[in-house]
Amino acid sequence: MFRSYDEVDERILDATLGRILQVGVRRSSLDDIARRSGVNRVTIYRRFSGKDNLIEAALSREIGRVLGEATAIATATSGIDAQIEETVLYILRLTRTHPLVTQLLAVAPEEALGFYTVRGQEMVSQGIEYIVGVLEAGQEQGMLARYDPRPVAELVARMAHSLMLTPTAGVDFDDEDAARGFIRAAIVPLMRYGIRSGPEEDEAAAGGRLGAGST
Repeated sequence: MFRSYDEVDERILDATLGRILQVGVRRSSLDDIARRSGVNRVTIYRRFSGKDNLIEAALSREIGRVLGEATAIATATSGIDAQIEETVLYILRLTRTHPLVTQLLAVAPEEALGFYTVRGQEMVSQGIEYIVGVLEAGQEQGMLARYDPRPVAELVARMAHSLMLTPTAGVDFDDEDAARGFIRAAIVPLMRYGIRSGPEEDEAAAGGRLGAGST
């Protein structure tokens, strides 16, 4: 899902991220990034085909890092409910505290909203694909019910993105107890059992329970 980079690419992307956090996206020029990375502008253009692609690559790499850390948290946590709770809590916290959110708002507030709406498609798409993979793996291991994981993945990814854009509304996600309560009540059941399609599914489930009880 995520592109791999060599040492030169990594230097360029580090310089890009650093410059964005310093002055914002609009004022981050390829010349600035070339000086910070020690790589000439021609090399940057040859590897990333211009500033827009370079910004996308830096953002994509950062998303990949966050999702990799979420995977490490899940691996170190016992029990499927706790795994969901801890990883979702981590991601939701990062959507409000990551430097690409807080620092960009501080140095270039006029462009922050546009950055995360125009470029939000890539962020949400990567989140969806990651969550789909996690849910499919859980289903294969018998830890999650069998259902179509894509609608669930889209809901969770879009919720995280929405929280970044509108951090305060109903639930106070700065309150860890409130955030955990929301995740336990809404997200854990959603990811464990999926979305019911209608009353007929409830009836089928009830029929199955009755049949099992009568044997």
